Amino acid sequence: MDIRLAGRTALVTGAGRNIGRAIARKLAGSGARLVCGYVRDPEAAKAVVAEIEAAGGTADACRLDLTDVPGIRATVRRLHERGVGVDILVNNAAIRPRTAIGDVTVEEWDEVHATNLRGAFFLAQAVLPHMLRQRWGRIVNIAGIDAYHGSVQRPHVVASKLGLVGLGRALANETARFGVTVNTVVPGVLDTHRYRHGSDDIDRVMAAALQVVPMARLGTAEDVASACVFLASEHAGYITGQELLVSGGAYPLVRQPHREEPIQDGAGAAGENRKESQ
Repeated sequence: MDIRLAGRTALVTGAGRNIGRAIARKLAGSGARLVCGYVRDPEAAKAVVAEIEAAGGTADACRLDLTDVPGIRATVRRLHERGVGVDILVNNAAIRPRTAIGDVTVEEWDEVHATNLRGAFFLAQAVLPHMLRQRWGRIVNIAGIDAYHGSVQRPHVVASKLGLVGLGRALANETARFGVTVNTVVPGVLDTHRYRHGSDDIDRVMAAALQVVPMARLGTAEDVASACVFLASEHAGYITGQELLVSGGAYPLVRQPHREEPIQDGAGAAGENRKESQ
């Protein structure tokens, strides 16, 4: 299948690493102009821009704090003032702290939802007028299979990701008649730097994960990127409001084996609190 996105501008949030980097590179490889969003690591985003340009593509890095709604609107406005309208939006950026249930604070809950869900909505809201005017646009949200079967010590993350699935369905219903599609890619367990460094016993964790993957291998960021490029293309013009699992055949209601963790109650829990970005 020949996918050409020449003349289209794509904005990918969290584009500096992992899934976001792969998505940005693959969209650029199909001819799209890239806006690589970042919040904490400008050097990583600039490195992706350099990779895209070295391959003959066009890209810019753009700071985009998804917890700052006025800032989101100002960033999109500045892009428009430069003559850059976003035709393809990939809501990829996310934080994934691992925190015992009893230790999740109001502040942490709000930060997760502000980044993973609220920011995705208001960014879509900001770019949609351009898409609706031209009667063409693509929005792709990145969720995760944990949104369906849950995850230990991540109640706030799971809630935000399942909310993203619902958001995609709702936006799709309102925008379909204008030629805009909204879909959600649902990755399974991926072989990324984040995954390999997320456990002290990675061999056992990986073996357990593979028990529920019929393809008997972990997915890659490139697998997810390929799904995003397809959904951004003309070939997916009659697909909207859907979730596309990129999981090697793993079904979302089949629980992935995991190490049993005790529920901690209150401050000072033994569980490590990690923040991770897609």
